[in-house]
Amino acid sequence: MTVIHKLQPLLLPCLLFAPVLTQSVSAQGDIIVRKNGAKIRGIEITEFKHSALKAKKGEREIEVPGHLVASVTWGDLPEQFVIGRAAMNRGDYENATQMFGEAANATERALLKTECEFFQIKAAVKNLGSDQGAAATAAEQAQSWVGANSDHYRVPEALLLTGRALRLAVKGDDAATVLKQLDSRAINEGFGAVWSARAKYELALTLAANNKTGEARTQYQSANSAADNALKTPSGDDAELRTIKILAKIGEGETFLTDKDFQRAESFFHALVRNPDPGLAAAAWAGEGQAIFMQASESKKTEDLRRAQIALARASVLDSTAGDASARANYFLGRCLMELGPDRAGDDYKKHAKAYFSLVVNSYGATTWADKAREALKQ
Repeated sequence: MTVIHKLQPLLLPCLLFAPVLTQSVSAQGDIIVRKNGAKIRGIEITEFKHSALKAKKGEREIEVPGHLVASVTWGDLPEQFVIGRAAMNRGDYENATQMFGEAANATERALLKTECEFFQIKAAVKNLGSDQGAAATAAEQAQSWVGANSDHYRVPEALLLTGRALRLAVKGDDAATVLKQLDSRAINEGFGAVWSARAKYELALTLAANNKTGEARTQYQSANSAADNALKTPSGDDAELRTIKILAKIGEGETFLTDKDFQRAESFFHALVRNPDPGLAAAAWAGEGQAIFMQASESKKTEDLRRAQIALARASVLDSTAGDASARANYFLGRCLMELGPDRAGDDYKKHAKAYFSLVVNSYGATTWADKAREALKQ
């Protein structure tokens, strides 16, 4: 099963890291940042619930509805939390997991301890690879956290992380249950339309991973519609929602690749290559190139491999974000050269193919294509 992850995620990156403050600013207390950009400074947050955040400023009490909050900054962060967040931002999720755990032990403030425990889980889920046991453990920890903090501000994200961990633990039915719960709560409890779109997209990934391609296609379409619906009301989530639309559309096409219906996949992706959104167009060219390559690897037709190379090169050029489309394109450009061999690609075909694979590993290390490229380099 081929799934785009880099544009994903998060799938899904919107989720609330406040900037690190200097000590002089931290001494002034907590900060709430509203989605309109306004900041409420010099406060002590006393409740951190999804329905509302409550705080004190001197003798005055402040309440901000949860759906209006963009992020918070804690005024008394343990040093370990700051180190963990920095590790998270540079992709060192293993170290981040450890540091957030140490931060939870270092603080006596209940709200902050809960925050540390949440980010420890988030880092652990981001660190998951193919270890199903580790994924199952992360899922259990996330479920436990949700159970202990059922009305917390971060419950929607915790549910999403639970579903993702269960998917990676190959517990698809359990993942689907959690993600459907998130989708339902997003609507019924006012989490926001963006959470419905996130839940639907993650559910589509889960169905696809279980090779339920027909259901996955329907769910990708549902995620795309949910993102469209959320975009009707401008918000700080618009960039992510547009990304979900791209991911959902490409994911729909990938279900045809999973079904080995390569001609239909090629046709599906080709219909998207002239989309005005350059991100979607680049991803579509990469998908089309992959579909052509997979047909050609069976037919052994040189002309089809050349067509695949052209489509993949276009994807790499169009991908202004230098993201998943570029990673996929360069990986399959290397595969094309390996398939062409010395008779059709010259004596240095392996050298050039390995250059593509190395580029994917070194420049797009966070994508699933990097793992595939590493395997290709061993051959």
